[in-house]
Amino acid sequence: MLLKMRCPKAYAQIGKPLPEFSLKYNGRILNNDSLKGKVVIINFWFEGCHPCMAEMDALNELFEKLKSNKDFRFVSISTDNEETINRVKQKFAIKYDIIPVTKKECSQIMFECGFPLSIVINKKGVINYFHADGSIKKEEAREGVITELLPRIISIL
Repeated sequence: MLLKMRCPKAYAQIGKPLPEFSLKYNGRILNNDSLKGKVVIINFWFEGCHPCMAEMDALNELFEKLKSNKDFRFVSISTDNEETINRVKQKFAIKYDIIPVTKKECSQIMFECGFPLSIVINKKGVINYFHADGSIKKEEAREGVITELLPRIISIL
């Protein structure tokens, strides 16, 4: 219920379609249409966010567990520049793509929530779950991702 109190705009979106958005990166476009038919986690972070960094290993673990499922897509979005993103990718051995965006682009689908934020979307493009905030302690962050977020994703795959 922490999310309901801290981010009522996001909580109110559960059960509704993800708002229309479009992001360009590496010659590709990520938008609502490109996500349809997949269960998607969209994770928002930046390097200066200590809870964001604390959950990176757990997000890697989540990605590794689900990457072979053809119905799953992991989208990582950061407001950091490419140099910072590459540094974080190296530090945490991240295997998934990270999309650099401006704060304005990020706000298109973040519902004015803080970081870190993960949104789970079902195959029809409807918001199923939000995982917001987090601990600066790696083990607590891992517990939130693996025991709370991962089962939510699996339940709708």
